[in-house]
Amino acid sequence: MKQSISWLVTIIMSVVFLTGCNSSEIKPIKEEKTDFDMAIATEMIKKKEELIIELSAKKTISLKEYKEYEQVFSKEFGREAQEIIRIFISLESEKNANGDFYYIEDTFYPTVFHEGITVTDAFIEKTYYENEFFNETYLTIKQEYTGYDPKLQDWVREYIFTENDDGNWEIYGFAGEMNFVGEDNNMNYLDRKE
Repeated sequence: MKQSISWLVTIIMSVVFLTGCNSSEIKPIKEEKTDFDMAIATEMIKKKEELIIELSAKKTISLKEYKEYEQVFSKEFGREAQEIIRIFISLESEKNANGDFYYIEDTFYPTVFHEGITVTDAFIEKTYYENEFFNETYLTIKQEYTGYDPKLQDWVREYIFTENDDGNWEIYGFAGEMNFVGEDNNMNYLDRKE
């Protein structure tokens, strides 16, 4: 009897394993791509990049200001807030070792407020699966450099958003080059738009 049960369990486990191995990858049943309003997309990006302009204009910030920026950036950048803040503030830097205040690093984070930086595309991609649990909706807002600086030729950054339960768009991630570091790279690398 024990041998029969053991044999039956082995057969069931093998079938489950082999069925799992032979099952095909989850494939979408439908995909849609629709244009998103460019004016709304640009305003969404401006709201986020105003914070970046504000932070980058400072030489140092106090610990209290840092905590305030963390809260504000968390609201605008969600789970990516710390990543954005760390573009400008290196907490591990020797300059920031005393802990009373933090130095703002020189870096160039192109924004829609800089000459030649433009929102060039905005679209929503929806992917549908048999099991609705796997359905995905993403909003992508693409920025490009349209000027003549050879260093910035072909520069592209995409802000990628997902829709939350309230129907609002939240940052999901980024694609492309976020910022430029090194000599001569600061927020004044390009002139600001008037």
